[in-house]
Amino acid sequence: MRTTLLFPLFLLFASCGQSSQTTNYEDSEGNERSVTVTESDGERTVTSDDGLITATGSQDAEKARFPDYAPQYPGARIQSVVDMNSGPQGQTSLQQHVITMHTSDTPDAVIAFYRYKFSESGKKVQEMDSGTGPMLMIGGSSPLDIEGMITAMAAASGGTSINLSVQAKVPAQ
Repeated sequence: MRTTLLFPLFLLFASCGQSSQTTNYEDSEGNERSVTVTESDGERTVTSDDGLITATGSQDAEKARFPDYAPQYPGARIQSVVDMNSGPQGQTSLQQHVITMHTSDTPDAVIAFYRYKFSESGKKVQEMDSGTGPMLMIGGSSPLDIEGMITAMAAASGGTSINLSVQAKVPAQ
């Protein structure tokens, strides 16, 4: 499932300036899949062939929505915003809002800031190493029950790349 979720996010910013393009690929289980990338007014939307995932991304900082417990990192520049919905029609699904930022501060400084903000809000905080840098999760104990996640990775160009993901379950309708 992780490959299925990450591949469309890659396509959001890798697609060439066409208005609509379908790409076929093999998922992690060997199944033939396809995604369609549509570009309009500076936004790219990726939709999986089965309709389980729809993601819309842009570089418009005005689209970033920060919850009280996870404000914009002081002085960080917003690089992209992605809204993603995943799940079968008519069943509980997940809605994610992912903001990528960049700061000249270190990953440790970023994690310290968000550790304080998350704890201050009274939310359960879990800390771990994501393999690419430190990560904090807030909320539940499983990936489907968390309210949010922050990762801080040293950027090749210097400074730190921050990924803030806030998610909520959307009840079946």
